[in-house]
Amino acid sequence: MSKVIETADLWTEKVNAKDVKGVLAVSDSNIEMVGPRGTAAGHETLTQWVEDSGLHLTTVTRFAKADTVVYEQQGTWENQDGQVTVYTVMEVENGKVTRVSRYDTLDEAFGTSGLSEEDRVE
Repeated sequence: MSKVIETADLWTEKVNAKDVKGVLAVSDSNIEMVGPRGTAAGHETLTQWVEDSGLHLTTVTRFAKADTVVYEQQGTWENQDGQVTVYTVMEVENGKVTRVSRYDTLDEAFGTSGLSEEDRVE
């Protein structure tokens, strides 16, 4: 499980740095992305998102079990004031993020991931 957390942490770090090559290196070529604007897949879409989102994520709390993590994160966007709490679910296989989903509530994230408060990582 620690490798899954390391991969998810690295993915977040690379997104924050707008390091497209770094993000792609830890993302499956068919990565699925789920968010408030719908679902998309693949490296091309991920590249565009990393370059254009202006998002910076600070992880507050981690939950993990098997190949899945739920991160409570503070999200800030370039050229915007304030921050938003988001819940990111990542599925990791063979050292690559295969799916990343963003939710507005912890209950939604837990509902789709199968994780719970019992899976909190200290």
